[in-house]
Amino acid sequence: MIFFFTPYSFNFKLLDAIAQCMDLLNPDDWAEIMDGDTAFLQSDFGHQIKTHIENHPNAGLFTSYASRCHYRVQVPPGVDMENDSILYQKEQAEYRVLLVSGKVTQINRKIAGHLMVIKKSTWDKILPMVRVTASEKRILGVDIKISKVVLEIGLDVRLMQDMYVLHYCRLKDSA
Repeated sequence: MIFFFTPYSFNFKLLDAIAQCMDLLNPDDWAEIMDGDTAFLQSDFGHQIKTHIENHPNAGLFTSYASRCHYRVQVPPGVDMENDSILYQKEQAEYRVLLVSGKVTQINRKIAGHLMVIKKSTWDKILPMVRVTASEKRILGVDIKISKVVLEIGLDVRLMQDMYVLHYCRLKDSA
């Protein structure tokens, strides 16, 4: 089973909020964890994720492309990260599906966690190590710690190339 979560913490402890969501799952379940400033642009997002899990059941962690990200590896080539048009972003999502439907790339590096897909049994393996490195983190940086520990235990990080989400990521926020 795949469960979809947007964890939120009133005390800004994102790791605790994610852990509470993961506690609801069985070891063979998968969780899609998404930031609150992120949105799917394809109505079949669940089917896309399910296909990737079925094709790569031993993946350590999946992520996606986004309209904005601090790590360029998670933004498709040629995407204008400053474009705030929802129609432009929807076209980018549709284009990704047409261009590379079903394609996954092993990126094996730390990631921004606008979207993370992880198996509960993998979460159980990494949580003690993530708690050591991220216990003092509030919101920013927890995703990086999760991806780094996934890599440290010998699993991989994979980019779902046909999954493109809208990620606000401080687009119009003042500095």
